[in-house]
Amino acid sequence: MDARYFLALLAREVRAGRLRVYAFSILTTHFHLLAASPTGDIASVMRSVINLYVRLFNRRRRRDGSLFRGRFRSRPVRSESYRRTLMRYIDQNAPHARLVDVSALYPYGSALRYAAVRRPRWIDYGWVDEQLGNPPPERRAEAYLATFGRALAPRDLALVEARVRNPAALEDELDDLLDAAPPKVMAWMIRKAALADQTMPGQSYADVTTVLEAAAAARELEPAWSCRPAKRCVSAWAIAEVGMLRDLAAMTFQQIAQALGLPQSSAQRRYRQHCELMAVDGGYARRCASIVRSCLPRPDNS
Repeated sequence: MDARYFLALLAREVRAGRLRVYAFSILTTHFHLLAASPTGDIASVMRSVINLYVRLFNRRRRRDGSLFRGRFRSRPVRSESYRRTLMRYIDQNAPHARLVDVSALYPYGSALRYAAVRRPRWIDYGWVDEQLGNPPPERRAEAYLATFGRALAPRDLALVEARVRNPAALEDELDDLLDAAPPKVMAWMIRKAALADQTMPGQSYADVTTVLEAAAAARELEPAWSCRPAKRCVSAWAIAEVGMLRDLAAMTFQQIAQALGLPQSSAQRRYRQHCELMAVDGGYARRCASIVRSCLPRPDNS
């Protein structure tokens, strides 16, 4: 009853032209939603939905106070490869929680609607149907499960969870990557991001384990790689490792320091050196780019 009311509130916002819904999974303690706001105000729309839901929930149970532990959080989705990964992540929530064996059987998830012959009109099916090749209604379930019904690899699961956890505002003064990056570095990041998967820098692209494993594998091939920031020879790996954790995994300097066993000031200094080298040292930039390519998820063309 509660989940149906929540879905009805979402459908009302869709009919009012304030929301587009692409995927969802309503669970017992939380929900996941892939959506967009045509009016550009997703936070306001979701605040209205959540407030109305909480009022009814409290009235039916004769209780008062807040229901959700934290505020609604949203993250941008800027690439089709990540969108496919996110669709599968949302669908797999119910099977992962052992509520059903197959995502298309869960009554409060979008997978059931995508697989159905007759569909509710308030969900935006266009992009997914294109991914499926626009199958006839009787083939939708088979096509949908073949494309989006498979469980995520641990690497992709970690990537989604890292992006969800990544705070919108970071604490120290250099933690705003877009503001801290010099113009040349910013231009490089945009160019490389466009070549990789048409995303913009500023969000996590790989989990910390993947980045560290890729750096370690590359380091084994050339352990003596060095560079000369500030006119003295140092290990380029020590600098590149910090730079990739920052740029790829969107970690704060405090998190990087904890992961590598460094003082936070050292993490900040090495990241500044990384940015300088990316701007002036083509060999350093090419080496980092090759490691970046090994960290990025491959497009799922199946």
